[in-house]
Amino acid sequence: MIDVKKFLAVVAIIFFVAAVNATASAQKIVATQISTARWSKDVDPKKFAAEVLRLTNVERAKVGAQPLKASKDLTASALIRAMELPQKFSHTRPNGYNFDSAFVTGKGHVIGENLAGGQKTPQEVVQAWMDSPGHRKNMLSKNFSELGVVYYYQPNSKYKHYWVQHFRG
Repeated sequence: MIDVKKFLAVVAIIFFVAAVNATASAQKIVATQISTARWSKDVDPKKFAAEVLRLTNVERAKVGAQPLKASKDLTASALIRAMELPQKFSHTRPNGYNFDSAFVTGKGHVIGENLAGGQKTPQEVVQAWMDSPGHRKNMLSKNFSELGVVYYYQPNSKYKHYWVQHFRG
């Protein structure tokens, strides 16, 4: 169950980001939320995210798509979404808004979101997404050029392991 105070703090941070420099603010959001996120003690979530990006780019290369570049502000929005997933596993956020309302900046014109739950490794989650037509389409879309990836572990939840990819073109 999500802590209401933490959730409200996240919402407050989002509004703050809209009022200041997007890149610097996104970095602050990531740092703030990482300090409150929970991960398995045996996992480095940054290494997991980097491996998902690498594996995604391997799949993109197979179809002639340019590699995706890591994006700090997309990582910030992906982290917001990952922390919401144990409460509501959906592209609709717990507040009823669409997933893109978590994006901390308005730059870019094409956006997408992939969610997964239960996979324990980057290899498992990338394979699950590649096996799903809608997720695969996002991963291989030549319209996307940037990616934010987050792995989030919540031990007392349905799936325990949560993954989010946020795409922008």
